[in-house]
Amino acid sequence: MLSYNGIGDAVFGADPNGVITYVSSVLGTPTSDSGWVDPKSTGAKCSGTEVRFVVWRDLSLYFTDQSGYVKGLRHFASFGYGPAFGAHIDPFGLATDAGVGVGSTVDALRKAYPSVGIVGPTHDNPTSRFSIRHGLVGLLSGTRATDVITTFVGGEACSK
Repeated sequence: MLSYNGIGDAVFGADPNGVITYVSSVLGTPTSDSGWVDPKSTGAKCSGTEVRFVVWRDLSLYFTDQSGYVKGLRHFASFGYGPAFGAHIDPFGLATDAGVGVGSTVDALRKAYPSVGIVGPTHDNPTSRFSIRHGLVGLLSGTRATDVITTFVGGEACSK
């Protein structure tokens, strides 16, 4: 389940090895694992002195030693789910407690979360996006009722 607290039973702030073992028990071996690296080497603005990205196709987990969850210890800080890099999202079927996932329409998102914030493209940011609440946000193909969710981000992610 995608949540502002984490993904499934893996909560933000938890030990990286436990989170990776848990997700691997459901999804199998990760597609890639950066190992612990200097955040400056990633090309993104990441907090902490070391970061790690572990990926299962279209699901990416971010670990760091510095976030609003924990300071000074390696821990789970964020997930990104989508966009689909193939014809279909893989792993398929990850969704919120209300059943909203990548591919759900803006109409379904609004019905499931009436207070969702939806923002269309702006001069500064050409991407449509949504916020269910702090810690659970994402990207949209547009803001019309039939447009769809393309990406979910939970927790405190790095930024480009």
